[in-house]
Amino acid sequence: MTPLAPTLEWAQKTGRMMVETVNYFKQHNVRVVNMSWTYTRDEIEAALEANGIGATVEERKEMTNKYFDIIKKDLYAAISGAPDILFIGGAGNSDNNVAFEGFVPCSFDLPNLMSIGAVDQAGDETDFTSFGKVDAYANGFEVLSYVPGGDQMKMSGTSMASPNVTNLAAKLFALNPKLTPVQVRGLIEKACDERKSGERVVRLINPQKSAEMLSKM
Repeated sequence: MTPLAPTLEWAQKTGRMMVETVNYFKQHNVRVVNMSWTYTRDEIEAALEANGIGATVEERKEMTNKYFDIIKKDLYAAISGAPDILFIGGAGNSDNNVAFEGFVPCSFDLPNLMSIGAVDQAGDETDFTSFGKVDAYANGFEVLSYVPGGDQMKMSGTSMASPNVTNLAAKLFALNPKLTPVQVRGLIEKACDERKSGERVVRLINPQKSAEMLSKM
């Protein structure tokens, strides 16, 4: 199936949607948001090529950068402008460095945003998870998930891992509604169990330890 053709109007509309959605969250006192998705330059460029847009590779890259930067700017402004909300996003499934590839929103360096990688049931880093700027890891391998129509099936990805961390954050907020997003993030990150994965360190969430830390605050 040919993807939707990216246009300047599409990029501007997507950026506005990001801002309006976060404004809705702010108006309704949302405390934590799961974001099981990413925007990448490669996806936009591939969609342009699939639709035959752009006479040359250079022209497509120029269009890609223009559209991507519009979305990135608006999304960054929306999240940074909502310091009372904790945003938790999947790091991506490209087995690449999040910061180097410039995935958004997970590459943003913001105090109220966490980037989540995926491990399997044994706590080992999966072979698909993106890495680099990853704040914590959670189970994202063969997680029982709902699909359109209400059926369930086992699915894998950081889109399965980030909801696990969102669930933990929501429970911490429920235990103490006065917590700030920065405090909740600290409770999650400081309680992580660390283990080596080659040259990288995987920091796996430990909900029980997070709750114990909260009880001692």
